Amino acid sequence: MYRIFIPFLFFICSTIFSQTEIKISKDRYNFLIDSLTTEKSNLQIQKSVLVAQIDSLKESIVKLNENIESARIKQLIKNYGKENGSRIAKGQVWKGMKEKMLEDSWGKPDKITKNREKWGLFTQWYYGEITYFFKNGEMIGWEQK
Repeated sequence: MYRIFIPFLFFICSTIFSQTEIKISKDRYNFLIDSLTTEKSNLQIQKSVLVAQIDSLKESIVKLNENIESARIKQLIKNYGKENGSRIAKGQVWKGMKEKMLEDSWGKPDKITKNREKWGLFTQWYYGEITYFFKNGEMIGWEQK
């Protein structure tokens, strides 16, 4: 119904506002006003339904994110124990943490460089302005530019 009505409405409006004056009867005018009022009412109802659906989806997204975070924390605690798993979930960094712990906390670094030395493997992980230093996979410090 709307696909037919909207082009018709456009035709009527363009005719009314064109330079040539076309008069329409009062009955026709009232019919058009009633049609527009009905269309407006229908669109307002559709808008209300869509707004309610959007709000419901937003609530679902919040709940899903909470569930994901809860599952992530449980997995971190399972992998690293309660103390370290909780620290990793909070994004904390400490000397002695392993490379995998930092990745699980902060995600993949922007860049990694590795240098093989006589004493072992020296690795640098770059996250923006922060560089973390690892010796044989264990954090020995960091630097912020």
